[in-house]
Amino acid sequence: MKKPVLLSLLLLSACSSTPTLYHTLAVDTGNTVVAADVSARINSLGVGPVTLPTLLDREGMVIRKDATTLEVSDTHLWGGQLEDELLTVLSSYLQASLPGTRVQVVPWELSQTPQYQVAFKLDQFDGIAGGRVVLRGLWQLQAGSDGKILRSTPFTLQRNASEAGVDGIVKAQSALLAELAAQVVQGLAIAR
Repeated sequence: MKKPVLLSLLLLSACSSTPTLYHTLAVDTGNTVVAADVSARINSLGVGPVTLPTLLDREGMVIRKDATTLEVSDTHLWGGQLEDELLTVLSSYLQASLPGTRVQVVPWELSQTPQYQVAFKLDQFDGIAGGRVVLRGLWQLQAGSDGKILRSTPFTLQRNASEAGVDGIVKAQSALLAELAAQVVQGLAIAR
């Protein structure tokens, strides 16, 4: 008699569980500032790799509760690998800003080695629902030919989520990636 009751309880709890939602970062190139002068002198730019800390390298989204508490969500998941999402969005923003430059994502063929490569190391990519969202890390500009580091720039970018809930966090994260790409384009403007 206990098995049917237990089975019924399990079925009821499965039916009432919260559905899993999958999120993806979005690209809005409508507000991208075109850097034609930079694009004219840089024929190719490689994007990646993106290095993530263990905390972020997972399917579940990291949602900040306060300064010292994080939640890794079981119901709000990235639609794909976060590293791939980041590479896709960053390369899209960079290509929109540098229309005359061939922007390519790692890995590439040796014969397609870009003139420059920009790599990213993220330390924080989270936010509080309806509150502050943070993107923090370091980007490095390297010469494509020998990997020499030409510029190493730490960054901390923040913005308030314009909407409550996880959707607001994801939209703010997408906007922060546009700001990061703009910072890279400015760095390319002074690279020689």
